[in-house]
Amino acid sequence: MPPDNQKETQTAYRTLFWCLLIGFTILRLFLINKFGLGVDESHYLLYSRKLAWGYFDHPPMVAFLAALTTLPGDSVFFVRLGPVICTAFSLILLRYLAIALYRDERMAFWAALTLHLMPYQQVLMVGLLPDATLNLFWCGTLLSVWHAIKTGRWSLWILTGLLFGGALLSKYHAVLLALCLLGYFITSSEHRYWLGKIQPWAAVMISLAVFVPNIIWNARHEWISYAYQLGQGSGEGLSWGDFLAAIGGQLAAWSPLIFGLLIAAGVVLARQKKMSGSDRFVIWTSIPIFALFCLAGLTTKILPHWTTAGWWTGSIAVVAVVLKKIASPNPSARRWRRWTAAAAVTGFFMSALLYLALFLPVAETAYNKARDFSIKLNQKFPAVKTLKPFEPRNDISNELFGWPEIAKKVEAIRSRMPRPEKTFVFSHRFFMASQIGVYLQPDTVAASLHRKFDQYHLWFAAPKHTGWDALLVVDRRRHIKRAQRYRPLFDKMDPQPASIQILRNGRLAQDLMVYTYYGFRGRFEAY
Repeated sequence: MPPDNQKETQTAYRTLFWCLLIGFTILRLFLINKFGLGVDESHYLLYSRKLAWGYFDHPPMVAFLAALTTLPGDSVFFVRLGPVICTAFSLILLRYLAIALYRDERMAFWAALTLHLMPYQQVLMVGLLPDATLNLFWCGTLLSVWHAIKTGRWSLWILTGLLFGGALLSKYHAVLLALCLLGYFITSSEHRYWLGKIQPWAAVMISLAVFVPNIIWNARHEWISYAYQLGQGSGEGLSWGDFLAAIGGQLAAWSPLIFGLLIAAGVVLARQKKMSGSDRFVIWTSIPIFALFCLAGLTTKILPHWTTAGWWTGSIAVVAVVLKKIASPNPSARRWRRWTAAAAVTGFFMSALLYLALFLPVAETAYNKARDFSIKLNQKFPAVKTLKPFEPRNDISNELFGWPEIAKKVEAIRSRMPRPEKTFVFSHRFFMASQIGVYLQPDTVAASLHRKFDQYHLWFAAPKHTGWDALLVVDRRRHIKRAQRYRPLFDKMDPQPASIQILRNGRLAQDLMVYTYYGFRGRFEAY
């Protein structure tokens, strides 16, 4: 390509990148207040109201972010404003990283577009989750360390340490980045010498210094976060079902064909006779993360979004291979074009379907179609069981709607209690306690009285609430059994619950029961 045409191409892709970034950022800002807070978002918002250097399951950065962006108010818009801003800056860092690695504006645009074609990225780019700040510090660390190993400047190594410390304060999974970079240094003949220099180790010490407040917090709380995270990776033996679920989760979260392109890209890059430093860098900072969590699925349950950080260089790896393959004169170029186009179309429709599910009864419609089909099959083959009628709990998007109204109704019940100032609200699951708790009056104590230890066990001092009355909010399914479970914790229980039903677009979305208890005995062990 002539130099003038190459310059024009680079300028065009630079413009396309900024249009993509600005366009999707505006779209996200428009959509973020159109649906309620999710399970985890509510929980982390409560973190921001009880600031600390650590919490049961995560470091504090997500709480710091929420506390900062909700200073003007705690509306859904301000809650999600922080993640949207973090996403925008993460994409900017991605652009500079792609250009630093390959000197090609095309890489930046196509990598950013690839991320936007992944269904679950649509959630991670707007949701108040630890991944929002992790992605930002992760990308910053990658960009900083790449320039540091190229220039050797002390200031960049110091910056790398600070950024990696921020990543550790965002999510404990950040430790994987250090392991990935170590693997890169060990296998890179070009940059292996850095392991014998003081700068990288100084960066590690700086990051640990940034992380020290969390270590101190954990030391004061029986190392609870670290024990929980280590327990996440342990199981009771091999489970091929969990392994297949881990693989399936990756395929569903990131789009099966895009995930397939990542695997193909990793194989292509690894099989090169002479691998460039850039190719080695993107492989080591992406593929091991997916491999580790998928293999961990052999012994424990893996959540799909745990691998999200790997996509920030994984998307660059995919684009690096695809651009090279589709431009090749080999007959395989046509096949790569077809698979890439199919991956893009599949990712687009899966992402679009996710958005539609927030505003249309997609789950209900699909379920009813499946039920109609099962009824027809049953008529021909009686052995085939028909599906039960659709229930609101079958549509997980319903969990995003109705909680302000639910909280208002719960508060109305609490106000009619004999001692409303000494009546706390609890649930059988922590997420329900969180989703209600963010909308309750500030003086209302919300808790989750559950056998499984969670954050509420740190917040809710049971002995201090001895003698208090309480309201249990529980979904209708098996509500009597669940209500009876908590009876030994109190002196008395009203067996007649109140009902709360929330409609969404004229359809039942939330179906809850509220039980009343009197005289909390100040302990959990009875249940």
